[in-house]
Parts: sequence; C-alpha cells; structure tokens
Amino acid sequence: MSNPPAGVEPYLERQPRLDRHPYCDSTAVLATMHDKLPLIAPAMLTAVGLDVRDVHVDTDRLGTFTGDVARLGTPWETAVAKARLGMNAAGVRLGLASEGSIGPPPGVAFVVAARELVVLVDDERGLVVGESAIGYDIITIAADVAPGDDIERLLQRGTFPEHGMIVRPAAGPPAPLHKGIHDRSGLDDAIRACAAESTDGRAHIETDLRAHHCPSRRPTIAAAAHRLAQRLAALCPMCATPGWGVVRVELGVPCQHCRRPVQLPSADVFGCAACTFEQTLTRPESRGADPGRCSWCNP
Repeated sequence: MSNPPAGVEPYLERQPRLDRHPYCDSTAVLATMHDKLPLIAPAMLTAVGLDVRDVHVDTDRLGTFTGDVARLGTPWETAVAKARLGMNAAGVRLGLASEGSIGPPPGVAFVVAARELVVLVDDERGLVVGESAIGYDIITIAADVAPGDDIERLLQRGTFPEHGMIVRPAAGPPAPLHKGIHDRSGLDDAIRACAAESTDGRAHIETDLRAHHCPSRRPTIAAAAHRLAQRLAALCPMCATPGWGVVRVELGVPCQHCRRPVQLPSADVFGCAACTFEQTLTRPESRGADPGRCSWCNP
C-alpha cells in the first residue's frame, strides 16, 4: 500500500467544492431505450455537476429479459458495452449505462430481488467506475393461462396495468412475443394469439421487467446511480481522480471465545479507479465475533 501524500489523512475521501470537481460542467451520454435518464441524471448533476443526456441506441442487442436475445457477458461487461455504444453514437468520451439482473439472491430461495448496476466510462481518464444496489420490492408474476381463465387475482398481484406484461406461447414456438402490454383488451388479445400458436393451447404471461414498464425496478436503479454519484464525488487522496471508494472487503474476525477467525467482514479496502493507491479501514466489529457465528464453537 502506498503512503498518502503529505497532509492527507488516512481514509479521507477528498470532496472538492462542486464547481471545482473534475466533472463539473462536463457532459456525458446515457445509453438507454427504457427511460432511465430521470433515474440517473439528477444524482450526477447534484453530486459532481455532470450534465447527463440520453442517447437512443439499440441496447437490446446486448441481451433482453425475455431471452429472445441472450446476454453473453456479465452484467458489468454488458453495462460497459452499453455505455460505449452510446459514446460511439454521440462521438463523446464520457458515458453511462445501467444493467439489471432479476432473480433470487445467492443462497436465498423464494425471494426475487433486483440487482441494478450503473457504470461510468471515462476514456479521457481511462476510468471505468460502477456501483450497484439491490432492491427486494420488485413486483413480478408469471403463469401459464388459457383464453378465458380468471386471472384477476394474478393481475392484481402483479399490479397490472401499472406494471406491463409480456405474453408468449406457453409451449412450442417462441413467437409471437408481445411486450409492453398495459391494457386489458390488449392482454386478452395477446393471450388468444399466443395460445393459438402454443402446442398446449396456453399462453405464458409474465411481468415486463424493462425499466420503463416495471416501476418497482426504478427506485433501485436510482439508488445505484446515487451510490455511483457519491463515489465519483470522492477524489483519490493520491492522484485526485474521481471514483475513490471500497474496492474489496477483508474477512476474518476473531471469535470472542476461541479466537479462531470467523468469516465476517473485518475491514474495508478503499482504492482508486486510476492509480494503485489503497487504504484499509478497520471495521469496529472486527474486535470480536459472537461465538454463535463460529463454526468451531457452534458447529
């Protein structure tokens, strides 16, 4: 670990006056097809003075929630690729994008969560910085239904028509595929059309998880954008580059009884997005772990 420059306190997150921040009065583009600008731009403007404007590019080519286009990269790789699509389309060197993953958290069954990632790509400084947030309030439904089935309770649970629906055949061919349905007559028509093409005479309906059709996703995207904006507001104590923040967490807290290490967070390692400078901040709870969390004392 490098030593901090003279006069810099350990773990200090340097936050300059807004009008002196490196991104103040700069412009970035947000690659989106799904109305994410109001979720991301305000945090960037407030925290670092960055003006974010949307650019419409076909981000669906990198993957869709419906699976008709498979996402080949990781969420991080996909978000960075989206940002670069927007940057290339607008001819700029500063871009943002977001990518979501919906499903159960690792090791947790019967829970659906939205993990939202927002990244900034800065080709002038050679930076790629991102932050994520997890939301457990996302509303999703899915069912196979036949034309004429009573689906009122299902739709109420999915808060339709506020949340849009997707309909496809329940078995057999993948098409037709109807997206973004927000009215009952359109939903009934799609169910009949897809059931007619399905080998079992049923249609599969599910929540449209795209951000502009799934309002319960949107607060988590905004939370990830806020976290990224706060990270960008902090400058590296060594080189003053935006994006100073936690890069990893160290594990190993001694058991209060046997003193063997328990795999709990003991320290946060802060790092720079540009240089190799790091600082470690020990967590207060690192002094000792409850024996009930120790695999030796409580096997």
